[in-house]
Amino acid sequence: LVMIHSKSQAPERLTRIPLNHVPNEVLLTTVSKARNDKLPHYMSVAAGVAAPEASFGEANIDSVFLRFGARPTSVARAFLPHSVVSKACKSDMASLTGDPIGSTYEKDEDRAGFARTYRVSFETEINVHRVCEELSRSSAVECACPNHIRRVCVSPSDEFYGFQWGLTAINCEPGWDIEKGHDGLIMAIVDSGIDLNHDDLSGKTVSGFDFVNVPRHLDWRYMSLGDYRQRDPYPNDEDGHGTHCAGIAAAASNNDRGVVGVCWGGGILPVRVMFRAYDWWKNEETSIGTDADIDAGIKFAIDAGAHVINLSLGGPSPSHERVLDYAHDRNVCVIAATGNDNSSAPSYPASNPNVLAVGAVDQGLSRAWFSNYGAAYNDFVMAPGVQIASTYKENAYVYLQGTSMATPFATGLAGLIVSRALRSGRQFSADDVYAIIRESASSLGSGKGDPFFGQGLINVEAALKLANERL
Repeated sequence: LVMIHSKSQAPERLTRIPLNHVPNEVLLTTVSKARNDKLPHYMSVAAGVAAPEASFGEANIDSVFLRFGARPTSVARAFLPHSVVSKACKSDMASLTGDPIGSTYEKDEDRAGFARTYRVSFETEINVHRVCEELSRSSAVECACPNHIRRVCVSPSDEFYGFQWGLTAINCEPGWDIEKGHDGLIMAIVDSGIDLNHDDLSGKTVSGFDFVNVPRHLDWRYMSLGDYRQRDPYPNDEDGHGTHCAGIAAAASNNDRGVVGVCWGGGILPVRVMFRAYDWWKNEETSIGTDADIDAGIKFAIDAGAHVINLSLGGPSPSHERVLDYAHDRNVCVIAATGNDNSSAPSYPASNPNVLAVGAVDQGLSRAWFSNYGAAYNDFVMAPGVQIASTYKENAYVYLQGTSMATPFATGLAGLIVSRALRSGRQFSADDVYAIIRESASSLGSGKGDPFFGQGLINVEAALKLANERL
């Protein structure tokens, strides 16, 4: 029996939840014996250099494609060997296009799966999750997943008041008497790029790379804007988000202009993995990036010698495990934003145990209303994230807010701690750096382990004193 209470009551329309991955595309990591070294990494599918591939070249994998009626239009390696990227950074792009590069991977790159990970695009519409589930059952496949889309963790604000209150809040001035930053330090900003001509940054940047390569339409939710099709050695920032993060962590300081970074010394490595897009779902412009490009960017930063990596981005599904393990094994610190959903639900990469997660406080040292919290963030810490003044695209300075802004405060502090070790000829592990930051943080709320404040507000002076004790 179905009861209709009122014919005049209009049915409520269900809102379709948009995709959070690139349509008709999967990321596939094979087992070692199924690796196909004949497949090149296509630097620019949009330029027409990628001829359609009718198969992957391995029977167990191709049989899955056949069952779903899915014909690959391109099969591209998700990761470039570092030697190949170094060659591209010298602007020798033409020699890379279409060349098989299997023999140039190092042994540890194969063991970690980088040499066996492919980005497969299909010409027909497929159920990406079902294809990934079926591929994961194959004896030839180590793992398969959608190419998820990530968003930057920022909420713009137009209220300009005060200056860099955050530096005082985290006790920077007495900390700088201990350490300002070692010249050999490299901090990577894996984000929307950096304004390479900014007065407060250009003197500190080292050669980076633009990994953004999204050659297809991203469903109905996102309209791609600007430079999003071709990888190249020019990681210039069209959004401003990456430039803002770079200035917080490491702007040139004591130079009579602009803003002061937490870490004065060392170099900034710009790695562009995010691009501008209009989000029809939220009716706003933002920056987004795909897992394939983000993973490749993180690996490049590690291979390029970064000591600390800033990830002011995230999404709800587990991701980046392989490259975060790679970073942890090499003692590279990874600092990530908890996210701006005012939620205790996990967000990745911040919820990965190999990173230090950072939430945001406001000028009153209360938790910023948007800042994610809780046990999913592995002993997270807090940093200033509301009304934060920093560098911006087109040689400008603006205020922004978000856990994106809190994260580079902790990145800059990690850079100062690593600098203390470099100056004494020693090395901290990534876990050592995380422990120093957590233990020296100033307690907030109910104390250490508070569900909303984690281990507390980072404290530059206390952290550097503790680093000296550990050394």
